[in-house]
Amino acid sequence: MTSENALTRLADDLATVIPTVDRNTEGQYGDGIGSEDETQQVELLVDELRRHSAAYGDTRLEVPYPDGSESCDLVLPDGIPVECKLLRYWRANGDPEDSMPMRVFSPFHEHTLLSDAQKLHESGFDRDGGLLGLFYERSDDDPETVANLPEQYTAERLADKTARDIEHWFDIDVDVCGVAEFDGLQHPVQAQGAAITWQIES
Repeated sequence: MTSENALTRLADDLATVIPTVDRNTEGQYGDGIGSEDETQQVELLVDELRRHSAAYGDTRLEVPYPDGSESCDLVLPDGIPVECKLLRYWRANGDPEDSMPMRVFSPFHEHTLLSDAQKLHESGFDRDGGLLGLFYERSDDDPETVANLPEQYTAERLADKTARDIEHWFDIDVDVCGVAEFDGLQHPVQAQGAAITWQIES
């Protein structure tokens, strides 16, 4: 399977299993998976992916990069390395997450979605890498949802912007592989969203 197809399937399968994980998660800051931290979310979701399909049975977490400098969040059974980020613009209590744009779009800081793309591009893994973004938003009927330019605040637009920014700053070829939506989650602030995947040329 090509990296692009595997990453597309990953987004689709995550959108399928997230509601199940959500129902079974008593979060630290309210029921549901949405308020959990990144490490906990990835662990819970990979566990459910393994139950969902034997294709994920050999998925590995926290795999060292070939140069041993850092660990990659997960590596799919066919060797595709994937770095993950939570894309949450509100804290669990409903306050804005002011540092979120920096953690996603900054090319000047480490461990952002953009710098992870550069890291994967230079990693030395045998397969093209992937990014996974878990995008959360309030329910459609929440009066505190995006007030300014709500039509711009979508998973699809965020996916496209991220790809353009990576290409602009790092001259790396990026493809949006999947934008798979989910809804009906328990937490009132992280009530719905999408699993987004990108392929990063190695």
